[in-house]
Amino acid sequence: MFDQFSIIITEFFKTVVSVWSFPLIQNKIINIHLGPLVLAFVVIILGRRITRTAAEIINRYIIERFIKDKKTRNWLESTISYLLLIFVLVTAFLIMGFSINIFIKIWKLNLFSVKENDISLGNIIIGLILLILGMGLTRYLSRQIVLLIPRRFRNDLSVKKSLETIFRYLLVAFVFLFALSVIGIPLTAFTVIGGALAIGVGLGSQNLVNNFLSGLVLMMERPLKIGDIVEIENRRGTVEHIGGRSTRIKTFENYRMVIPNSKLLENSVVNWSLVDNFLRREVIVGVAYGSPVKKVHDLIIQAVTDNKNIEKDPKPFVLFTDFGDSALIFRALFWVQLTDTVNPLIIESEIRFRIDELFRNAGITIAFPQRDIHIDTLKPMEIRLVNPGKTESPIE
Repeated sequence: MFDQFSIIITEFFKTVVSVWSFPLIQNKIINIHLGPLVLAFVVIILGRRITRTAAEIINRYIIERFIKDKKTRNWLESTISYLLLIFVLVTAFLIMGFSINIFIKIWKLNLFSVKENDISLGNIIIGLILLILGMGLTRYLSRQIVLLIPRRFRNDLSVKKSLETIFRYLLVAFVFLFALSVIGIPLTAFTVIGGALAIGVGLGSQNLVNNFLSGLVLMMERPLKIGDIVEIENRRGTVEHIGGRSTRIKTFENYRMVIPNSKLLENSVVNWSLVDNFLRREVIVGVAYGSPVKKVHDLIIQAVTDNKNIEKDPKPFVLFTDFGDSALIFRALFWVQLTDTVNPLIIESEIRFRIDELFRNAGITIAFPQRDIHIDTLKPMEIRLVNPGKTESPIE
């Protein structure tokens, strides 16, 4: 009985070994058998889950200690997961039967030469990895550099955003040049290429370059800042973002205007909050002739000062501006401080509601247009009263 069981076990292992060693591809480059191929697929399937878990652990216990920004941490976690997955794929190919010499030859494969410098595939891969990592970290690094600047400059949101953008451009240029040096491309190779590229940019990308330079001028000169309330093309809104090519403005109607930077420098733009956020507004009202003007003055002042959004200094005041055709014209002037929650149009509307309420209680009439018609005729005017179903009778 034991001998029969031993024979069965032996035959089973012989079958497994024969199936495991069943050749699929055999040549001078690779030697793939069925068993290692199955094992390689298992490694890939398990490796995907292992790489994600490993990236989460690295993010939780290492990256979080140095980087507090959640978006940057999530991006680094995804990047580390992909890099580990590449390592798993290489391991699977080695298990499958690919020789390590093949990877070494592919890594050292010369693709082209620049100024007698051979550019290999491995250097390009390393350069691309550094470029991807560098580009992804530039936004976070620019914010960290700004934190090193004295607080009195960082407290201004517009200055902070402008400095972040400028530092980011500088970091992107540094990362790009560093990646080129790792690949092996000398910077001197760009002397001729750079000249041709400059001509091409000058001819074909004038608007892009113009908008980019205009964006730098806006960031340095700061005629517009993030948070400023501006008026352009008869539309009013808040500057939300100043980028390298365009500026985004959020209107009071809650939609966005994307305006090229060059247009902001070439055209007239009204900046309501360039120096401060105080804005003078007015409400004009006309009352009927014969109204007590002193009382009207006091009621308008009361309507204005009752609004909590009106500034106490400078004080609001009322002008008796004109004797109109049908009304006595009064003009109320007051100041408001513009914020995200204060809309001058709403304040003016509230004051008009209050004026109407106070005038009604005081018996003061808000005037409306009136006209006296004088008819000059050579003979008495004939008037007819028309009543359907009856004979018309003239009345003189």
